[in-house]
This record gives sequence, C-alpha cells and structure tokens, in this order.
Amino acid sequence: MNIGALFIALLLSVFAFNMTAQEIQDPTPHPWLVKGILEFPFYSFYLGAPAVRGLAYLPNFSPRVGPKILYKDMGAAVNFGLPIPSREISRRGDSKQTSILLSNYGKRNAIDVYYQRIRGFYASSPFTELNFNKPERYPQFPDTRVLNAGINWYLVADPSKYNLKAAFEQTDFQKISGGSWIIHSFFNHLELSIGNEYVPGSGSQELTTVPNVASGRFETLGLALGYGHTLIRGHYFATAQGVWGPAVQYQVLDRNDGNDSVETSLAAKLNINCSIGYNSNDNVAGAKLIADSIWARVDNTEVSSSLVALHLFYGMRF
Repeated sequence: MNIGALFIALLLSVFAFNMTAQEIQDPTPHPWLVKGILEFPFYSFYLGAPAVRGLAYLPNFSPRVGPKILYKDMGAAVNFGLPIPSREISRRGDSKQTSILLSNYGKRNAIDVYYQRIRGFYASSPFTELNFNKPERYPQFPDTRVLNAGINWYLVADPSKYNLKAAFEQTDFQKISGGSWIIHSFFNHLELSIGNEYVPGSGSQELTTVPNVASGRFETLGLALGYGHTLIRGHYFATAQGVWGPAVQYQVLDRNDGNDSVETSLAAKLNINCSIGYNSNDNVAGAKLIADSIWARVDNTEVSSSLVALHLFYGMRF
C-alpha cells in the first residue's frame, strides 16, 4: 500500500509543478452551511494473516443519515442508522452503532475528532465475502463491542495551492487547480471485547469457536506524510488526498488461555480522502470517500482496524 500511495503522490506532484503560486481561494459569502448526508459506512477489525485464514469482524451494514452543521471553520455531524431488512439481520446479526464527528477546517490546518461505539459483529474471511453464494448465517458475536476514538491533524505545506476547507467542507472556494504536500499526525484509541456469546454460522465455516483474544486495548500515535491535489472546472471540483506513515502502538491483550500481554510495537497508518462535487454561493452537492486503516502485529498475528465511508451530501448556505 505504501508503494501505491507514493506513486499517487509523485503523479499528482507532476501536475502541481506546472501550477502558479497565486492565491487560489475565496471565502464564502455566508457563514452557515447545513448539509444533509447519506453515509454508507464499512468498519472492520481484523485478527489473522490475510494470505492465510484471517477473519475480519464486521458490524451489520446499515446506511446512515443525518445533518452536518458548519459555522465558518467549525462543524459537527450526528447520523442515525436506517432500518435493515430482516433477512440480513438473520444472516449477519443485529448491530448497534453510535457515531459522532467534530471537525475544524482552516486553509492550512484541519482537525477531526471522532468517536464510534459499536456492539454486535459477524465474522467473515475475504474469500467468503467475494463468494456470490453467501451463507444463510455468518458466525455471529452479538456481545462483541468496539470503541474507536481519536484525532487526526493535517498540516498543508502550501495553502496557496491547496485548500482543505474548499476540498472537504466546501466552506471556501478554490479558484484554480493545485496541490500540496501534507503532514498528518494522529492518535487513535481502540478498545475491543469479544464477549462470550457466539452464534455458529451455517454450512462450512472457518470459525468454529470463540477466538483466544478476549479483549484488547490499543493506543496508537504516529506521523504520516502525503499529498493532496484538487482539479477545478468552474464551480465543479475533484480532490484526491493520501497519507501514509509509521506509528507506535501500546497494546494490552487479555486472552482466554491466560497468556495475557502488554507490549509496545511499531504500527502503520493509511489515510485516503477523496471528494467530487459542485460548490456555489448558495448550495453544494457531491460525494466524499474516506478510508482510514491502522495495522500492527501482535505475537506474529496481524491486528488492524479499518473504516471506509462514502458520503453523499447536499447543503445550503445562509
């Protein structure tokens, strides 16, 4: 993944090299922006080795809807899950989710503070998810709980060529195409508890028992480098931004066999943000894709936490 991120950054830098250094942003004429957001979130944590029999633990998929309110550089969003068909609840289990995001976007700095609490997961390997013949019931962990919270900070090296507010919050206008290198620092707090409740899957399943890891706590702190670039055509825009970098992770693991451990190890993070849409004095519309993944190794076992979310939005200024 790091090679791919580096390739994208180098490719975008070729376009940025030919751009002038003139000022490229204007403030919007209205301080308030209210968006309606339809979100398709995909969260998972992972225990294993992807090339062998690693299992991802996922909550039942539920589209979410809610408002995001922004005043100048400050914004807050709260969303709520839409109903899930009864057949999919039977197949993947019932999940309860709470998600809160607070953000502050400036021309040069941006901060995201996020909080997720999820209860109820099912287990699946990548091979099972790619199979068209899904099982009638996945192995389910109704009492598995995850708390995922943290903070992301972005620093743009050249804000005269790349505007975070215009790219991802639409509270500014970027007038010409341009890009910049980005420094990204982050802290993530992850707690997971597998619980004791287990519902076996139907048919041939790779998982037949509760995993040995009963619970864990992971504190991750790191620094990443990346690049972002925005293409402008009138009121239309398209932005791609990616960062990758190392981190230090403090791990506390409780195992069912009593072989508990407290360790500090190296970790890594990949963060990708993309957006496309229309931005005018009166309204905005478009889509945003977020992918954020942290991974490390614990006793030769890969442990990762990943969030991928697609946002469709429409907003009005006043």
